Amino acid sequence: MSHAEADLDPDDHAPRHDIPIGGRSGFTLVDGRQVHYLEWGHRGLPAVVALHGGGQTAYMYEDLGAALGDRYHVLAPDLPGHGDSDPLPPDTPFGREAFAAAVAPIVDSFGFDRCALVGASLGGITSITYTARRPERVRGIVLIDVGHRLEAQGVQRIMEFLSAHDSFGSLEEAATHIASYLPQRKNVRPESLTRNLRQRADGRWVWKHRLGRPPEAVDLPEDFDTRMDMVLGGLDEDAAALTCPVLVLRGAASDVLSAQGAQEIVDLIPDARLEVVERAGHLAAGDNPHTTVVAISRFLDGL
Repeated sequence: MSHAEADLDPDDHAPRHDIPIGGRSGFTLVDGRQVHYLEWGHRGLPAVVALHGGGQTAYMYEDLGAALGDRYHVLAPDLPGHGDSDPLPPDTPFGREAFAAAVAPIVDSFGFDRCALVGASLGGITSITYTARRPERVRGIVLIDVGHRLEAQGVQRIMEFLSAHDSFGSLEEAATHIASYLPQRKNVRPESLTRNLRQRADGRWVWKHRLGRPPEAVDLPEDFDTRMDMVLGGLDEDAAALTCPVLVLRGAASDVLSAQGAQEIVDLIPDARLEVVERAGHLAAGDNPHTTVVAISRFLDGL
């Protein structure tokens, strides 16, 4: 170490951004919206676009990106209104079409002519929708715990969790709330929650997404069935029209995608197969990252 390095005061360093293991964190403007993304690998490698679930952020794919970055160019954007990405314009109709339309220019801006998609929950719904509109651009899809028929009780449990607290007094308070929802997780580290929460001027912490807020806050109907139809309506027809290979991963303990629902989506898609992630619920990528990464890697390597 040089004398200059040894004498450098840590307080002189720029603030550290949360860089994912083995990857990069960046921002870009797409159609005037700020989009935050994580990235692994480099241009020239086969492209993989990973879309997170509702209420999540791109950091849910840190393990996957680190595992694939030596042989794939992995891009994981924060979806609109999630993480550090701007929301869609206020007059944008809510639904899967809007998310798919927002993803398209992001993929184009990175110069991906063709890519594989990995989509969890809302990201999976978006992946099916995007591929149905641009089939020539997608080599294959991994759907993580999502299908065209979801269990209402499990979805409502997610929404109740997201809306139970408007804000938190500390990251430790948020960690306790999350641990009560995810008892299978061994520990929830408060310091890692800055990936999912941002601090307001008054010092309290709020979610980095717009889900779970009162319907009027995001221009959503109050009726739950109507909301579900806005997201899932017609998804079965789009799934049946897919021509690329599809891997469906279901968390063995999921209360959102039942075993029957998983089999139904596999039977509906012409070229699809099912694998079950043991010791995992709906958030399979976080509950059992090793098994999830191995299954996805094997599928992508076989395309």
